[in-house]
Order: sequence, then C-alpha cells, then structure tokens
Amino acid sequence: MTTLMSVGAMAQSTVNIKLAHNGNTNPDDPQNIGVEAFKQMVEERSNGSLQVQIYPAGQLGDARSIVESMQLGTIEMADVENGPMGRFVPEAMVWDLPFIFRDIDHAHAVLDGEIGQSIQEKYLDAGIRHLAYNDGGFRYFTNDQQPIYSMDDLDGLRIRVMESAVMVDTVNAFGASAVPMSFGELYTALQQGVVDGQENPMNLIYSQRFYEVQDYLSLSGHFYYPRQYIASEAWWQGLSEEHQDIISQAATEAAAIQRAALVDYELEMLRVLEERGMQINEVSDESKNEFIEVGLSEIYPSYYEVLGGGDAALGEELVRSILAIE
Repeated sequence: MTTLMSVGAMAQSTVNIKLAHNGNTNPDDPQNIGVEAFKQMVEERSNGSLQVQIYPAGQLGDARSIVESMQLGTIEMADVENGPMGRFVPEAMVWDLPFIFRDIDHAHAVLDGEIGQSIQEKYLDAGIRHLAYNDGGFRYFTNDQQPIYSMDDLDGLRIRVMESAVMVDTVNAFGASAVPMSFGELYTALQQGVVDGQENPMNLIYSQRFYEVQDYLSLSGHFYYPRQYIASEAWWQGLSEEHQDIISQAATEAAAIQRAALVDYELEMLRVLEERGMQINEVSDESKNEFIEVGLSEIYPSYYEVLGGGDAALGEELVRSILAIE
C-alpha cells in the first residue's frame, strides 16, 4: 500500500470526517475491514490533516436517514447498501432487480464499467458524490417454517425486505408477503413472529445472529447487494483538490479490499451457520429459472420507465445492456 504525503496536505488544517454505516461492529466483517482500511489510508496519505471517525451499527441512523443527513451536510461520508437509494436516485433501482447479475464477476464488470459509472453520476443530482461500489454479496432467504426449494415454498410466508420498491414487488411476485422494515427492527420481529423470515447476505445472517431465530437458510441468490462509498457533495466541494484525490483513491482501494475479504468470509460463514444449527439447502437451477422468469416477465417491465428517466424504451435498453455484458 503506497503512502502519499505532501507538504500541501501537512499545511492544511484538520478536516474531520464522520463516516457512517448501519452494519455490525465485528472487526472481521468485510465491511469493517473496508472502512478501517479507508480510514488508515486517508489519515496516512493526508499526514493527519484528514481524520476519519467511523460510526457503525446504525449509530447515526438507518441507511435512508444517513443519506438524508448527508444531503443536509451533517454527515460527511457513508458506506450504505443500495436498498433505499432508489428514493434518491431512481436509476439505482436497477441493481435491485432480481437475478440482474449472473455471478459476482458479472456484477463487478457492470458496476466498474460504463453503466456503473453513468449511474454514479446521477447521484450528483441528489447532492451525493458516489465514490466506489463495494460488495454486500448475494442475498438468500431464511425462515423458521420450511426449506425454500421453489416459489411454492414461499407461498404465504411473511418475508422482511429492505425499503426498496423493487424488492417489495419482487418478493410479492415470488408468492410471499413482503414486509419492508428497517434493519434495526428485524431481529426482534423474527423473534416475536412478526415476520416468518427475511433475506440478506451470508455475513449479515451470521453477524446479526439470525441463526438463533431462523431454522432454514436457502441459497437462492435472488438479489445482489451492492454497497457504496458516498460523500456529501456540498461538503466535498469545500475540500481541497488534494484532499478530494486522497479520499477518492482511498475509497476505490478500500472497495477492492472489502470485495476480496468477502470471498473467503462468506465461505467461512456458510460453515459456521451450519454449525450453529441452520439447515442449509441449495435452490436448483430449474427452480431458479422459475424465479428468473417471474422477474423477466413481471418485475423488469414495470420498472423500465423509472429506470429510463421516464422513457420505458431507454429503461429496457439499460437492463438488456446489463444482461448482455460478459
């Protein structure tokens, strides 16, 4: 890791950065590995003229509240999931479409390419600067009723989802009853039977101890879960060009560190969750094809107009371009 320091950075007065996320506090979690790497790089490369204070575990609010605070300029930076971002950047809802990515390599090729960059630019209209995408991983169903092998097994289950219109519509189309709910309320809701199940990446299923209140983990991979390092644009414009460069480069490198950490961590979490008593099942390719067909026929077309900024043809072109990328 290269340390970049300069007389210019040393001479500047200290800039304090509040960086918020609503994940867990486990230092081994890839999200925390990423933000800690970001903090170290920024502070070292600025010779201490940039100081990063990390606020994890929803200390400054849930993802939507964090973004709203960034628009107001009371929080400088964040690492937040995509779920609520459609409220601020409608085009970002494309990442929430079911089975939009075949695998993690496909996701990275799209996010790091021209399409991902074009959506990053849309964030400026919402007063947010998008710096880099990192991985939350693919999302899987858990519940306390039965294994989910096919859509028939979701029938009638109350499944908590993020506050994403696409995710709500998708889970309903799959036959379950989608219940949008903030992440902080989820464990208690599962414990008290308010909802039967939920869907999240492997690391969050583990870190939030959902295995204590959920018996079944079904490896559906129905949604991909990008997160992003973002900054308040009003605050960003008040930074020196040197500080902007340091933060931007560190965000890109921290995202790569986080992505690499997630690969091994997810495999370990799969083993640990089974040890904790969860019954884990694969969803067959045949059953996945049923889910995918529902997405293609019922969900994708209903969002073409939003994704195209009012032009359904452009929205469809965007989706088809993503699906076509190798």
